[in-house]
Amino acid sequence: MTLSGNWTLHFSWGCTGNYSQSALVINGDGTFGGQFTGKWRQRDGTLMLSYDTGPAKYGGTVVGNVGSGLMSTFEGLDGCWYLTKEGTSGILPVAAVSGETVQPANADGSTVRGSR
Repeated sequence: MTLSGNWTLHFSWGCTGNYSQSALVINGDGTFGGQFTGKWRQRDGTLMLSYDTGPAKYGGTVVGNVGSGLMSTFEGLDGCWYLTKEGTSGILPVAAVSGETVQPANADGSTVRGSR
């Protein structure tokens, strides 16, 4: 599977459910551009993103035209993200469908849930 193309990174520091967006143009040479530049790698089903500026690292998985994962500065700031390829439709945050806020799994694999 090739990741090359136009994507939108949706990210939420603190996994609050309030997502900001950043346009990414993922290149086949392991770099990405858009609003900011960086490098990416995919190995054994795991995607890693690293911006050229700033300490944040993004790790997760991509299946088809969507991906999701967690991010960290490794200095105490953590969050969650999801990625959509340009032209992908029908994706809604879980809270929009269920009325519930759903965050990524805890370190023990359990899901953090809270009401709106």
